Amino acid sequence: MSVELIVLMIEVEQPEGLSARKLVLETAKHNVITAYSGDYGVELLKRFPNVDVVVVHRHVDGEGAEKIIREIKEQSPDMPVILLSPHPDEDPLGANYVIPSHEPQMILEILERSFGASGTN
Repeated sequence: MSVELIVLMIEVEQPEGLSARKLVLETAKHNVITAYSGDYGVELLKRFPNVDVVVVHRHVDGEGAEKIIREIKEQSPDMPVILLSPHPDEDPLGANYVIPSHEPQMILEILERSFGASGTN
């Protein structure tokens, strides 16, 4: 039996539509709530307290990921946060995990390893 998670994804808006990351997660049967700004993401976390994990892109709101992660941790100290970064060897900014932003499959690997969640559909 696989675990289906609720994932809050805070990332820069994709002009071409849904991001590959969201599609990968939804294909694996996870529920994804998307916010295209940090403030809206933090607000969504208040409105949807059953979120299991938050995914934040380093470049959301310019370089504001650190502020967003800090606000998430203040609101929900135990909330796991995955930081997507073009340079995953940089400062994790308080996130629990840092992965390359261009490898969406790695999100599923973390969800599978850390939560027992399905990595496939």
